[in-house]
Amino acid sequence: MEFQERPILTLIKSRPFGKIINFEGWRASVGMFGMDHEPIMLFMGEGVYALLKNIDDMPIRMFKMTYKSFDGRICASKKSLEERNISPDEILEEVEIFDENEVGKAFMENDLFVTF
Repeated sequence: MEFQERPILTLIKSRPFGKIINFEGWRASVGMFGMDHEPIMLFMGEGVYALLKNIDDMPIRMFKMTYKSFDGRICASKKSLEERNISPDEILEEVEIFDENEVGKAFMENDLFVTF
């Protein structure tokens, strides 16, 4: 069987406080580039808190820099942000905000998705 590059959606739903699973999503996404896949990170639910500008990013700094160096896409659910009263000004600048149609499209366009 021949290896084939695949688009993969990394879904980050867990909160970044008190657990490492949110940060493991960053690490897994960076690793996917090393395997020639094209991951897209989508933050939904409690996961959107990891995108706040004022959060301590020390645990993910290296992964975030590497992910961005591969031109990885970082996206957030508009609905999840609104439900938590988080404005676009409060999150990282490089984040694309997806409405419900774009979230659905992200699930349809990727061969696999991995949830953290």
